[in-house]
Amino acid sequence: MKKLHSYDMTGKNREQTAKELTSYLMHKHYQENDIDAIIDTFGENFLWLGAGEEEFAAGTQKVKDIFRQFRGKVVKCSISDEEYETAMITPEVCLCMGRMWVATDPETQVFLRVHQRISTLFKWVEGKPYCCHIHLSNPYVEMVEGDVGFPTKMARQSYDYMQSFIEEQKRRIDEQTAELASIYNSVPCSIIRLLRTEQGCRLLTFNRALAGMIGVQEEEIPKMDWSRGFSRIVDKNSQQALEEALLRLQRPGDSNTVEYPLVKDDGEVIYISSTNTFIRTTKEGQVLQRLAFDITERMHLEQHLRRLGFEDTLTGLYNRNRFNYDMAVLGAKPPRQLGIASFDINGMKQVNDQYGHKAGDELLARTAAYIRKGFPGRGYRIGGDEFVVIDPEAEELRFHQTIKEICTAMEGSGIFIATGNSWRQGNCSAKEQLVEADKRMYAHKAEFYKMAANDRRKR
Repeated sequence: MKKLHSYDMTGKNREQTAKELTSYLMHKHYQENDIDAIIDTFGENFLWLGAGEEEFAAGTQKVKDIFRQFRGKVVKCSISDEEYETAMITPEVCLCMGRMWVATDPETQVFLRVHQRISTLFKWVEGKPYCCHIHLSNPYVEMVEGDVGFPTKMARQSYDYMQSFIEEQKRRIDEQTAELASIYNSVPCSIIRLLRTEQGCRLLTFNRALAGMIGVQEEEIPKMDWSRGFSRIVDKNSQQALEEALLRLQRPGDSNTVEYPLVKDDGEVIYISSTNTFIRTTKEGQVLQRLAFDITERMHLEQHLRRLGFEDTLTGLYNRNRFNYDMAVLGAKPPRQLGIASFDINGMKQVNDQYGHKAGDELLARTAAYIRKGFPGRGYRIGGDEFVVIDPEAEELRFHQTIKEICTAMEGSGIFIATGNSWRQGNCSAKEQLVEADKRMYAHKAEFYKMAANDRRKR
């Protein structure tokens, strides 16, 4: 269907929209003779009853063809004293009835003033209203004895006609509702609708997928506490994220997405992507909707890819990529305190030459295990046998003591390591401290090889 020609529906409820669209049609016909604007509002299965005796037609295309014959033939008129009333036949169908004075513009040299009556029926399709019935009439002068205000026979005919049309529309709406219900309960995502008031939120509706997603029986869901906009199944960080997301929904159409881990009743952790939308405002409160998708497989894949991108597969420490990334972060936002240590294996080349690279790899893995144990989550392998520790949390004494313990343990297992470190509190610079640690490490390495050379000469 076409978009309505020029009418703005922003912020209108359906009964108000029906009134304003009926007025819109009358003004487009009598004041502007804009036939295209009128027929652009027509929906399917259109029925039309004009004010004239022979003005009757059924079928959208047929009525459009008739209306096109009116182009240029309606003299310019003015409209005044408009009155409209509406009734919602179904949530998607609104009946509007009204009356007004229609008078010709004196400049047309045609003089006519009539009390015009109109009834319209609007049906909403995909959120947009389309006119599917227009009935125009003028007040009757002659009445049958006993009639008050309108002929009884005509009233009954009009009622029966409208009732049959409404029944047909109800039948179609029931079919559409059943189809939508089938889709609603078979989609793979959870759908939740909430009513938000000043007292909090309450659950309006949900689909079957929600129960399966969170691992509970359907009958348990309405018993859960939804007053904060979610139930008991999220952790504190996720609760805060969801609360903030809901607070950002201020007007109809607002939408946002939040991703968070969710712990099911059986202890399984899954990951959820939740899209929250402000649907509409009603007399009772604000209707919010949440579409929740299980993205666990995607998150696991992303975590695996991150590990591949940031982890050294031989040692289990972070690799050079992660080292460069963390150094850039620390450079942009220096921490309150920072400890950096450099490690380099002495005699690595001799091990590779004498025992082969497999033995060298085993030596690297053993060395990394000591670093990982002393500084879990803080160690990096940045090149062959070069390792770095970056620790913004350990206090100075603990930092130096841990390095000493690592080196002692390594020497006890036959690993000869050169090390240097730098610790600062205030005026921290990861780049400068790495240079300091490297200088001390190389000085330590030079001392090791000097002592080894002296030992050889003595022998």
